Amino acid sequence: AFARDIQPQWQRIHNKTVKNLLYMMMQKTNKTRLLSLLFLLTWLTTAWAQAPSIQEGTILHCFDWKYSDIKAELDNIKKAGFTAVQTSPAQTNNTDTLMWYDLYRPHNTEVGPNPLGTKEELKALCDAAHAKGLKVIVDIIANHTEGSLDIVADYWKNIELYHTLGKVSNWNDRYQVTHGEIGMKDLKTEDKRVYSKFKAYVQKLKALGVDGCRWDAAKHIGLPSEGDPFWSMVIDKTMYNYGEILNDTGGDDSKLIPEYMTYMSITDSPYGTNNVLGSAKNHQATPYGSGNYTKRFNTDKVVYWGESHDTYCNQGGESVGVSQDIIDRAYAVAASHNRIPALYFSRPIGRGVGAKVPQKGSMHFTSKCVAEVNKFHNAMNGKPDYYSADGSVASITRKGGGAIIVNFNGSGTVTVANGGGYAVPGTYTDQVSGNQWTVTATTISGQTDSTGIAVLYKSAPVK
Repeated sequence: AFARDIQPQWQRIHNKTVKNLLYMMMQKTNKTRLLSLLFLLTWLTTAWAQAPSIQEGTILHCFDWKYSDIKAELDNIKKAGFTAVQTSPAQTNNTDTLMWYDLYRPHNTEVGPNPLGTKEELKALCDAAHAKGLKVIVDIIANHTEGSLDIVADYWKNIELYHTLGKVSNWNDRYQVTHGEIGMKDLKTEDKRVYSKFKAYVQKLKALGVDGCRWDAAKHIGLPSEGDPFWSMVIDKTMYNYGEILNDTGGDDSKLIPEYMTYMSITDSPYGTNNVLGSAKNHQATPYGSGNYTKRFNTDKVVYWGESHDTYCNQGGESVGVSQDIIDRAYAVAASHNRIPALYFSRPIGRGVGAKVPQKGSMHFTSKCVAEVNKFHNAMNGKPDYYSADGSVASITRKGGGAIIVNFNGSGTVTVANGGGYAVPGTYTDQVSGNQWTVTATTISGQTDSTGIAVLYKSAPVK
């Protein structure tokens, strides 16, 4: 009863505060009371704490949502276990209803107004999010402006601020990738007049309370080793930064990917789109336990997903026409890894390329299977993961903790490996279905419901 009464207040307490409180209590309480307090505090923090950082948590992509709509749903977002919300681009644009891709054709390096709202509304969102222990990421378009210079801000009408190579024709030519056009006017990011504007823009976002930046088309902006100082001049390392790199860099990934990672985390799209989403669509567990970049470079500076706005909104995208339950299974795999954030995409109501902005997208992120995966991700923070696959079933076990089981066929009785012997043996109650599962030193057995997702960990009743 005490725990229920203090839940709202407890959610606002950071784990560091908990540790300090425990230290003080150790000086003043007897052993029995201290053990009781330790049990209560551990239970509370496991049940409700958000991840301590964006890189250790999960991200809800509120694609095309107005700031005011995101603000109105912050309680639900927190309840679903997300650490951060990501908005669509905040840069100045038309204020009328636009197609989704129009926000990726900015007019200026100022904070709005655009269909998402005003600068003041973005600040109000950040303030409200911080009050609930949530963080805010804003998408930034720094590679290009609108396709026509007739409608950009006066500063950006200067043709000297753009590359003049023309459209990219060879995606394996790194120079073309960083200097060519991808449908809009390609900015000369190595020019001080360009990067100084974006450096100032990042600081404006930071002043409003924005916690992180998602860098669109990051692979199209060169690196210092290639003569472009953009990232070294613009990135604020006191903020969270991650860059969109789809497929590869068009150059020598063995050198370029680690260099990007000195400035930011990056999207591991080969893993998220090809392996995780691809396996979910085929009802077959991927044999690959971790992504392309983590396998090659042994780093946790990546971002995973079950789907992204590109896979859903682009013509012929990989998740176009794919049911939400299949995407949820892909997300469960993506979000089960240790200290690697996964992005959950709130689908717009308008399908595919027809999606318009502004609109409040799908609320499916509040579903039990998604929320329980997020809570598991947070509760297991710091525990190494072990991926196992057998036919249509995958298990991701956490050392000294529990496991997420994904049955890509949906409901059914399954037995899968307790990879590494990581999950603690015992009887668990699946947090999604309520079904009983048995974990031994070598196997995990039970029944998944129609979601195909089972979440087993120590905060659940264990015998």
